[in-house]
Amino acid sequence: MKLFCSLPSPFARKVRALAAEKRLALELVEVDVLDPASPVAALNPLRKVPCLVTDDGEAWFDSAVICEWLDAQAGRCLIPTAFDARLRVKRLEALADGLLDAAVLVRLESVWPGRTPEQRSPAWMDWQWLKVEGAIGELERHLAARSTNGAPPAFFEGDDITLADLAVGSALEWIDFRLPDRPWRGQAPLLATWLARFSMRPAFAGCAPVPPKP
Repeated sequence: MKLFCSLPSPFARKVRALAAEKRLALELVEVDVLDPASPVAALNPLRKVPCLVTDDGEAWFDSAVICEWLDAQAGRCLIPTAFDARLRVKRLEALADGLLDAAVLVRLESVWPGRTPEQRSPAWMDWQWLKVEGAIGELERHLAARSTNGAPPAFFEGDDITLADLAVGSALEWIDFRLPDRPWRGQAPLLATWLARFSMRPAFAGCAPVPPKP
């Protein structure tokens, strides 16, 4: 299987971490989606990564769909099969992905080369960041409801790792990586404690963001 991706991509990291947890081998193909010659254009009409190409040549996108496909392969499942538990995990994934959608817009507004500094909108970035803060607040409340003696649980749902943990961890560490001037830990101490512990998990740590190539 080939995963077309950008290594710093938090959506790709979620996929890579799930594959690592399940011990599924992925051949990583680094691409620049802004390059008109990028092979992704022929695989995903949205020209977005990650994009998974299976051994039989079928392309799957976006990250949530790829995770579903990978989770159905051999190995323990990280998405519960029971309906209620499954929806709880998918809801947290959606919250993390939505958090990222807004955070990515903040970064694009600040670095997109098609805009001059005068054309950039601080009000637009603040509006997007308000969504990030709302999502972080909800994640903090979720952990608080599951905390014992003031300590956050090891996992967001149930007693073992799920896709929810991988999605949330990928989102938060991308903010640390790409938006270091937008601190969030003061708003969410339980979430900060959870991330400090979860980030040391080998399969997750092995997919950490890397600086872009010069």
